[in-house]
Amino acid sequence: MRRRDFTRAAAASLGIAALRPLSILRARPTSAPTSADLAAGLAELVKKHRVPGALAGVYRDGQVMTAGAGIANLNTGQPMTAGLGYLTGSITKVWTCTLLMTFVDEGRIDLDRPLIEYLPHLTFGDMEVARHVTTKHLLNHSSGLDAGDYIEDFGEGPSANRLYVEALARIGQIHPMGKYSSYNNAGWIIAGHLMETLSGKSWHRLLDERVIKPLGATRTFPDAEDGVLHGMAVGSVPDPNRPGEHMATPKLLLPKTFAPAGATLVPTLDDNLLLARMHMRLGLAPNGNRVISEKLARAMQTRTIDHPSGPTTGFALGWGHSTAGGQVSLSHGGGSNGGRAQLVAVPGSDFAYATFINSNASDAFATELHAWLVEDFHPNPPVAPPVPTPPANVPLAPFTGVFRRMTSKTTIEEEGQGLGVTSEWIPAEAPGTEAYMIGRPVKFAMKPSAANALIPAGAKPEDRPTAWTFLEPGAEGKYGYLYAGGRLSRRIA
Repeated sequence: MRRRDFTRAAAASLGIAALRPLSILRARPTSAPTSADLAAGLAELVKKHRVPGALAGVYRDGQVMTAGAGIANLNTGQPMTAGLGYLTGSITKVWTCTLLMTFVDEGRIDLDRPLIEYLPHLTFGDMEVARHVTTKHLLNHSSGLDAGDYIEDFGEGPSANRLYVEALARIGQIHPMGKYSSYNNAGWIIAGHLMETLSGKSWHRLLDERVIKPLGATRTFPDAEDGVLHGMAVGSVPDPNRPGEHMATPKLLLPKTFAPAGATLVPTLDDNLLLARMHMRLGLAPNGNRVISEKLARAMQTRTIDHPSGPTTGFALGWGHSTAGGQVSLSHGGGSNGGRAQLVAVPGSDFAYATFINSNASDAFATELHAWLVEDFHPNPPVAPPVPTPPANVPLAPFTGVFRRMTSKTTIEEEGQGLGVTSEWIPAEAPGTEAYMIGRPVKFAMKPSAANALIPAGAKPEDRPTAWTFLEPGAEGKYGYLYAGGRLSRRIA
């Protein structure tokens, strides 16, 4: 197998579409890679992709390697160093799920009992769903609530979380409860509110007492303000006045009401890797403390539902779950204003890595970074799947139309021999996210990669790009659902 194919396949096994491999590492190392290899490779990638900076950490063979490269804060010119904290975004969900499991261990929460038994005030637009939704539906993104990215800024803490949950009374369903998984931030604010209601303590305090301290994570802060005190990276976005260049994000945080879902938590590479290592040790932290029971640690690693795109990926509890070549990978990504983070754990190989890039325009960089880490640092990389065969004569009409979910509208039209896509973010439905969307593409071209899937028009099959999947064709053959970016959108026209 050629090294290029192997790189792409390794990345694809983790749900990542790969580009060309890192130029300075043309052959897989014959000896165990070192911290110097990590630092040199990361520095070259930062330079190649012209992003401000990045962090990368690897756990392998009982050892942790970390590196930083580039600039951490374009406002100050501070260098990116491995010990800096960073906004971990939605990787927070793995931390929050771990916290919730401590309540399950105590018998205070049953994952399969209706939430309304704990929260009698729970109200959705569809009250039948509100009466039957369970905590498990929250943890594997299968509630169907059309609030995947529904954001309201009610402040921070227990009162804010309760106000947010009360606001869900006007939110309907994007799909029937339990039928599909569709990434849902609202579920994690409900989960935070549940724990606060049962304990009388804030999510911030609970996370610190029940997870951060037992784990031995000395540089993880539920409040970003505390992270700033100890040094942290700042996100960057494309500079509208200097094409190809970046500027520091004009706003540090997403609305703090999203804290349990991923707005304020600041760990370091070492601490995110501690979390991954604890899960790979089935609830036992490297310092010897048991954070959650082995039973629940196994539950967090067990697939509970497939993604709508197919059976190779799905959700466990908290973690994303993928399988390739008989090898299970647990992962979660995290976005912030001008930043993107990733945490991956491979329990069967006792291997994990964590990354942060302080740019929201870093798709190609993230793809190549993760492919390289898998290929050159993974002790037992998965075997490459075959390159998909391009389809022929796929009708375009079934894809065309308008698809909608809360905060997003996608319009697909035939243009020449292909499809033109307009992807609109609805700011009025997500106040406080303006900085998050700076530089995001709005119009682009796509082409079929299967009878029910689209990929970017310029992508090659061997690149294994992440596809948009379409579901439930109607009487006229047009698809009823679009699955993209982990979220379902429903056809409205």
